[in-house]
Amino acid sequence: MLCASVGKAEISFGAGPHAGVSFSSLPDPSGKYFGTGFLFGAHGDVNIAPFLTTRLSLDYSIFSSDKEKIKNDLAAQFGGVASDYTAEGLNVSMFSVYVDGKGKIQTGSSITPYGLFGLGLNFVSVSESKAVRTADGASLTNPSTSSTDFGLNFGAGTEFSAGSVILYIEFKYALILSSPSGSHFPIVLGATFPF
Repeated sequence: MLCASVGKAEISFGAGPHAGVSFSSLPDPSGKYFGTGFLFGAHGDVNIAPFLTTRLSLDYSIFSSDKEKIKNDLAAQFGGVASDYTAEGLNVSMFSVYVDGKGKIQTGSSITPYGLFGLGLNFVSVSESKAVRTADGASLTNPSTSSTDFGLNFGAGTEFSAGSVILYIEFKYALILSSPSGSHFPIVLGATFPF
């Protein structure tokens, strides 16, 4: 009975929001038009032991395309200059669900560094794109696409205990196992509220 009580007492829970920026490396041919995006989401933690936490993360990421780069490529391919074209759409949104294991290094202070590794699913959508040559109204349209892709991520972070809340900063490399594969590098700030 004593062992069971101690084991049960070690497990605790927490949840909270997070947000950040992400640097993309998405599949070509359209991947070259994307760079920095934004993400936000929520997470729930199960603290199994002082050195081990399991985290469920729900993330929504947005990557807008570089319209000037698109117009420059259109001008190079079809003639004229970039200002002869308009471009819209071709934006990526991604909803991701990941389960991560966090291995924490106990320092005996309010600062706790950790490493993480996890697996998940990415629901990726690319919006319809449309380019128009203003001189004659000629247009080029690509339909929207969507896919569901497995993924994995790994990285490191640091937690800061601040009273009743735990703040953290986290750096991750997330690989999207599509065909061809893509990746992004999120830098995330978050807060966990224990309960």
